[in-house]
Parts: sequence; structure tokens; C-alpha cells
Amino acid sequence: MVIRTSYLASVLEQIRESYNTISALQNKPGDLAIMRIELHRTRGIMQVIVNKIDPKDFPSVDITGLVSRCSHFIEDYSFEREMDIMEPLYGEDPGRLHHMRLKIIEAFQDNSIPAKLDEVLEDL
Repeated sequence: MVIRTSYLASVLEQIRESYNTISALQNKPGDLAIMRIELHRTRGIMQVIVNKIDPKDFPSVDITGLVSRCSHFIEDYSFEREMDIMEPLYGEDPGRLHHMRLKIIEAFQDNSIPAKLDEVLEDL
């Protein structure tokens, strides 16, 4: 059980790191590539949570809420198309980078993902 708990904690920390990385960007050239990488990383980790983490393995933690938030994020938020369109024309425009970054952060916050990560990590 300790191995599963530490694995889940490390996976959740990776999502938090990606969120913090995106939040800390300064709207400079090259930030769009960083946002793309962090989003791919986060979506992949969330897909692992949805597919592999069994709430029954963590009875004292609200894993079901985390899984549903991750599933909702994967299904409802995709920024790849916007990034593909934006990159050649406005990939270095600070205003557009700022807007894209805020939309990504808003998507995380709409699902209460940062708060749920903190809650689950505290309960583990």
C-alpha cells in the first residue's frame, strides 16, 4: 500500500509542477512551447489516473472526485488546436501568450484541480 500511495503522490506532484510552471510563465517568446509540453504531460498523467488508479485502493481518500475532475479536464479542454493556429502567427506576442496561459489556468481552476490535488495529497 505504501508503494501505491507514494506512486500516486508523485504523480499528483507532477501535475502540480506542470500547473505551477504554466502559472509562472512570463509571456516571453518560447513560452508557447513550454505550455504545450506541460499540457501534454499533464493530460498524459491525468489519463493514467483515470485509467489506472482504482478508488478502492485508497479508501480514506476521495480518489473518485479526483478521477472525475481529471476525466472532465481531458474530455472538455483541449488547447492544441488553438496553439497550432496561434504559433506561426502570434507565437511570440506577449498579449496572446498571456491570454492562452490564463485560459489554461482557468481550465484547471474551473475543475478545482489545484484544490483537489492539495486535498488528496494531504489525505495521503
